[in-house]
Amino acid sequence: MVALVKRNIKIYFSSIPGVIMSLLGALIAFFIYIGFLQKNLESSWQHVANAAQLLDLWMMAGIVSIAGITTSFQALGQLVKDRETRTADDMRLTDLSLSKQNLAYAISSSIVSFLMQIITFIVMDVYFTAVDKISISFGNRLLALIFTALGAIGATLLNEIIVLFIHSSTTFSRLSAVIGAISGFAVATYMPYGTLSSTAQTLVKLVPSSYEASALRSLFLNRISENQMSVSVRNTMISYLGIHFKINGFQLTRADTGYVMIGMILILSLVIILASLVIGKRKVQIES
Repeated sequence: MVALVKRNIKIYFSSIPGVIMSLLGALIAFFIYIGFLQKNLESSWQHVANAAQLLDLWMMAGIVSIAGITTSFQALGQLVKDRETRTADDMRLTDLSLSKQNLAYAISSSIVSFLMQIITFIVMDVYFTAVDKISISFGNRLLALIFTALGAIGATLLNEIIVLFIHSSTTFSRLSAVIGAISGFAVATYMPYGTLSSTAQTLVKLVPSSYEASALRSLFLNRISENQMSVSVRNTMISYLGIHFKINGFQLTRADTGYVMIGMILILSLVIILASLVIGKRKVQIES
């Protein structure tokens, strides 16, 4: 299984153009923001102190989470290719069960997602630090890595459930475009969380990566919101920007958000295990 994980990661990073295109799926939102939206948003937030830095940090959190979704989905394309070329069937001749195969693809895709999110963060951090003088403490950067890792795993598991039912590279490519388009809405980045309807907010809270975005917003915006805002303005920002979600009227702390993500990861893992068992039994019946 370790060999399969290494092989999948090596294949993903062997194509530099493919890696760049995968990364652009998230960074395109960054380019749109700095090219078209940044000045307009800043002008509408003139009453808020350090609006430029606040919006930059909020957007960074969302785009990093988007990268986790899109890059993990792209990495799982190897699973579709292996099934389409019957390579996955050849693996079954070894002692590698279907569940272990799927676990290997999940691990390799999670690692890819985590690394690509870090790259995405570095690109935006360098730009916004140079242009708008943003500041994120070293401690918050380390905590962000924990939520980024959880987000990578959660996004990968959710994507793998979808990919398990895809058997064509053509279908995968088309769905990849859809995933890239809706991921920004799924983590409440293309539209602030507070502008969404209650139904849309509920759907957002069903996506593991939205909790990653929430936690990152809390970490990145912590210094600005605590030191340079009144309590009333800060509470409004928390609700409007999706810095902390509420579940049944209870506002989640950063720790609560982490627990929710771990719970979702466990549930998604169970779903994948059960799906693997069902698919494995069907293949055995067909072959017999």
